[in-house]
Amino acid sequence: MTEPTTDTAASPAVPAWLAAAEAAHQEQHIDTLAQGLLRARRHADLINARLADLGIEPIEAAGVDDRGNLKPARLTQPEFEPYAFYEVRAAWSEDDKEVELHTADWEADNPKFGRVRLLHSLADVAAARREWPKFPAPRRDYRLEAIRAMDGLNVDHLNDAGAEAIATAIHGNTAALLHLADTIARTNTTV
Repeated sequence: MTEPTTDTAASPAVPAWLAAAEAAHQEQHIDTLAQGLLRARRHADLINARLADLGIEPIEAAGVDDRGNLKPARLTQPEFEPYAFYEVRAAWSEDDKEVELHTADWEADNPKFGRVRLLHSLADVAAARREWPKFPAPRRDYRLEAIRAMDGLNVDHLNDAGAEAIATAIHGNTAALLHLADTIARTNTTV
């Protein structure tokens, strides 16, 4: 019977500098998570204090969820009869450094809450119950729009030599502009 051998050559040792780098990275990651948790807790406290100042007793106070994200305060339930009112939640506005009110369409299968207004008075809550949320417009992707326009103008389907020449020139100019924009973007990120 042969004795089992331990194969230490199969797993190379981690250099000390790499182990130190991994430990430093882990510490940075923990610090980032801790800062996010503290910020969420601070925002929840600010929301709850503002609600108390106005005499609002929320259905559910603002807090922090299991993942360390801010959980807005739930102020009202949606109501369907006799009028249709939206559910109102109080969240924190990073831009305004104030409490803002959010609503969502109660008829949606997966409602998405969006900003309605800032909370300055009790009347703002009543007004928010009647308001559809405002979502910021998505940023336009001009590069993608240009490529779609180029693809939509197929030179092979044109029956006029002049139109083909113009389409080819437009494709060339668009491609040149896209290349220039890409070059500028890469230059700005590397400098």
